[in-house]
Amino acid sequence: MTYPASGSILNSKISSGLSTQITIKVGRVTVGAIQQLVVNQNRDMNCWEEIGTDGVVEMHPKGAARIELQVTRIVFDDLRLPEAFARGFINLQAQRIPFDIQLIDRSSSSVSSNAIVHIFNNCWISTYSPTFRADNFLISENATILSEYITSNRDAESAVYGGIRGIPYERDSIERSTDVNGQRGRLEPTGLGSAIGGNLRD
Repeated sequence: MTYPASGSILNSKISSGLSTQITIKVGRVTVGAIQQLVVNQNRDMNCWEEIGTDGVVEMHPKGAARIELQVTRIVFDDLRLPEAFARGFINLQAQRIPFDIQLIDRSSSSVSSNAIVHIFNNCWISTYSPTFRADNFLISENATILSEYITSNRDAESAVYGGIRGIPYERDSIERSTDVNGQRGRLEPTGLGSAIGGNLRD
């Protein structure tokens, strides 16, 4: 049965995403005691307007997408936040090597092999704020983590597939390839990068 206004499927199966079905890992290490992880993706846009008519002539990105993670974790298992992310340091100034974070989302399927795996590649901790409060015995720590790019996979396919409703979407091979493989720069997926590189080498 479907809901007539939206077409959503109504049955006894729960199809809502639950945060308890999400695992956060760095390499093979599962990061525990995380209270919150917020993923912010933003990209600045250029908006070209026509003077006098208040009309937007064209809008397009003017820079690369920025990926930022806001993490809150309590001190647990005798691990500070960087250590919980499998880093061999405690203070921010010590980081010299980026790391990858895996977010394994099983909330959309009861089949574990059908989980969506988001990988935040080449992460750097940009802010780290341990908080000590007299009115709370628990020590919580906050960090802002910047990632160079994201890849999202579901059984080696793009995570976007239309949901259980099978909603059709506009197919674009470059968009899907970027989602899965994480190309950084548009010359690479179009093949222009190889052509230009070849000309330079010749």
